[in-house]
Amino acid sequence: MVIGSFAVVFVLFFVIIIATLARAPIATRIAGSPEEIPVVSTRLSVTLFHVAMLAMSLFLMIAVGTQVLYGVTGAETVVVPAVGAAFFAYGYVLARYFSQYAGKLSYRQWVGGADGETEELFARAYRERAWVVGLAIIPPLLVLVARVVAVGVLGTPADLPAGADWS
Repeated sequence: MVIGSFAVVFVLFFVIIIATLARAPIATRIAGSPEEIPVVSTRLSVTLFHVAMLAMSLFLMIAVGTQVLYGVTGAETVVVPAVGAAFFAYGYVLARYFSQYAGKLSYRQWVGGADGETEELFARAYRERAWVVGLAIIPPLLVLVARVVAVGVLGTPADLPAGADWS
């Protein structure tokens, strides 16, 4: 089960990387006018990056949440979601409140963009799409809540589906 979820996330990340590298031609096709191409290209890249973070969060929930629901009570069922929630909270704060810094880094490091992309466009896109990273905080928190109220509802650690045990 974990291996299957990992494969889905891996394919999604591959598509996101290809789409981010090819964002200029994609933006050219979907933009309403030539002036909108850099804006669409920038929004596309930031949105794809945030969707990748959301996918990582969902993978975390599936992998660790399955263990929690089958009664695994090891430290990883607390530490992994807590660190994950902190990581995604940091990503949200960075995107929402320090978007100028994130925009500057993205502008300098991300290749494949359209002519006219600027640090300011990236900063605005980060602020506009911060809510996507905010959603990524929810799955690890749900796992922590399940760790308290629903541990073992699906069975014992011996009942874990094949490939779902991390220990």
